Amino acid sequence: TDKLVDDLRKSFKNFKWIAELIERKDFPETTPHDPITVLDYGSSLKLEYNLDFSIILTSNPLKPRFSQFVNAVPSNFLESAVISFSRIFENEEKNRISSMINLIKHSLGHLWGLEHNENSVMKPFAVWNEKEILDFDDKEKENINQYLMDIADPRLEETAHGAKLTKFLFYLRFLKQDGLSILKDIIFLKSYLTIIHLSKFIATIIISTIFLFLTGEFWELGASINSDMVNLSIVFVLLLTSFSLYFGHNLHRIARFDRLKEQAVRSKLIIFGTLFTGIAAIWAIVFIICVLIIIIFPEKVLIHWAGLSHHLPILHFAKIISTFGILMSAFGGNLEEEDDLKAILFYTEET
Repeated sequence: TDKLVDDLRKSFKNFKWIAELIERKDFPETTPHDPITVLDYGSSLKLEYNLDFSIILTSNPLKPRFSQFVNAVPSNFLESAVISFSRIFENEEKNRISSMINLIKHSLGHLWGLEHNENSVMKPFAVWNEKEILDFDDKEKENINQYLMDIADPRLEETAHGAKLTKFLFYLRFLKQDGLSILKDIIFLKSYLTIIHLSKFIATIIISTIFLFLTGEFWELGASINSDMVNLSIVFVLLLTSFSLYFGHNLHRIARFDRLKEQAVRSKLIIFGTLFTGIAAIWAIVFIICVLIIIIFPEKVLIHWAGLSHHLPILHFAKIISTFGILMSAFGGNLEEEDDLKAILFYTEET
């Protein structure tokens, strides 16, 4: 840790760096660790010890989900990472320290919002077996400095007015203070795009959409539904589906802590915002597909099913089918394994 801290102090002199090494034996020593469980644990420790970031180091291998093997799993959402040194111990002894530091710095880079870069310590997959300690490039250091400046301000719970707020007012004050920053994190991290990997969720949408397309009664019902009511129901259904997955998979419990903490609130809001944005993105994709299918379908058949005597309102029916499909998919989404959903949402990458 001393070598790592010295390295960070040289690169980022405007900040005070303290690395507190806490030895714990809370996991079995004979089995691969599930990164989701360890990240949850690391997030709780971060809040318990009032840390800005937490890195969990282990000599045990990690259980891979999306790759053949994994050395580290950083989570930008949870501001935590889990790192396994099991493969690093296979290196020559003189290269182990540099490999460890490179892997930690690579994970920290992801926690600070950096992307992969072949010309720095952010190069993908190869940092754990490098013979020399790698560094961030000048542009990355500039971005990191800006990122750290943004989080260096006193936390809301540390201020006099923040400590006395109720839970509801705490959330409102935090949204007013950091709402734009949270929105940027949700959009620019693009983690909501990973929701397409929810196989049961997507399968339910496909099945329900096909069922609605081939049901004459649905078209007749759709013709009698007011367009304004459809537009209002879209937001309601997206929120309902998001809350169903959020609470149904205990995503609100990922940052467990009794007291109100800005970091915990931020994680929860970003997680829910990412989930909502992902579902909204899927709705938009289904809507576009429905429009195309309705255009391809014989219009006379659909007009007959809808009981209309004039031109078919394509966008109106596409909105209804997409909205009903997303609503039904909430049940399919809750069939997903809880840890798989968390991995899709929380993993920044498997390194």
